[in-house]
Formats: sequence, structure tokens, C-alpha cells
Amino acid sequence: MLATQADDPLAFEELMARNQARVRAFLMRFVGNEQLAEDLAQEVFMRVYKHRATYRHEARFSTWLYRVAHNVAYNALRAKSRRPEALFSGAATNPDESDVGYEENVLAQTGASPTRQVAKLELQQIVRQAIDQLAPRQREAIILSRFEGMSYQEIADVMKMTIQAVKSLLSRARVNLKEALEPYVNEGKRP
Repeated sequence: MLATQADDPLAFEELMARNQARVRAFLMRFVGNEQLAEDLAQEVFMRVYKHRATYRHEARFSTWLYRVAHNVAYNALRAKSRRPEALFSGAATNPDESDVGYEENVLAQTGASPTRQVAKLELQQIVRQAIDQLAPRQREAIILSRFEGMSYQEIADVMKMTIQAVKSLLSRARVNLKEALEPYVNEGKRP
């Protein structure tokens, strides 16, 4: 990032190559739409380049990058609430549509029986739906903690919260997830 600040175009290309997949995955988990996540990832890197002069090497670059992604995602969610049909018209109406590539990848890489593969995909879909039903801040905290492997301090930096507030937010999110998933665990319900 320091080389990017010094206007080295190769450094910015390298920065994108190293981080684009992680940013896109974070945004996909956050907004739940692959095409939108791709568009938002491009927006994140446009902002990184545009605001490269504001980056200060006081914290890890990844924390600053996730903060930019956080802001872009929240702007998209606010826009969605104002005009959902315009921004999210390409969103999959069938939950399975957005997972086609993922499902094919899982099926190709596992040696499990077809029944186990289907059960695993159903479980993943149930968990994904439960996460999607969380409040946006709870969803983001869970994504950063569980999927991005960030510490409480890193999450606090990204979300501009105290560590105690992050712990509380994650605790509430876990309780909500437990309540949403309890029927599937205790009663073995199918989606």
C-alpha cells in the first residue's frame, strides 16, 4: 500500500491481486448477491486507489481495506432500502441460483455420497439464510469473526466500535443464530 501511495501502478495491481478474492467473498457474504458483490468489490478498489493518500500506516492494511468494504456495503444496503428494484433487480429469486458455481465446486471436490453432498448443501443454505436474517451489524460482525478470522480488536477497528461492543454484538448474533437454527438441530427439520 505504501508503494501504491507513491503512485506505483504495479503495486496497485499487486494489491488488488492479493486482496480482491477476500474482499469479494466478504461482500458476497454480506450482501448475498454474487453480481452485486463483484460490482461492490470493484467500487472498493476504486475507492482505495482514489483515497490512497489518506491511508496511514498506523494499523494493518487489511483493517483499513475492510473498513472501506464495510462503508461500500452499507451504502449499497442503504440504497437497496430506498430503491430495491433498481439496485438489486439482478438478485436471484431462487436461493439455489446464486449457489450454482459453489455447489458444483463442492460436488466436484468431495468424495462423499450424493446424499451427504445434498445434506451438506442444505445445511449450508440453512446457515446462510439464518446469517442473512441477522441485523446488518450482527451479520457483519459474524462474517468478520467467523469467515474472515478477525480478532475482536480488528473487528472493532473495522466497525468503529469498542471491543466490548463487538463482544456484545457477537453474543447477540450468536443467540439469534441459535434461535434461528434450533428447529433444524433439535427437530431435524428440512428447509
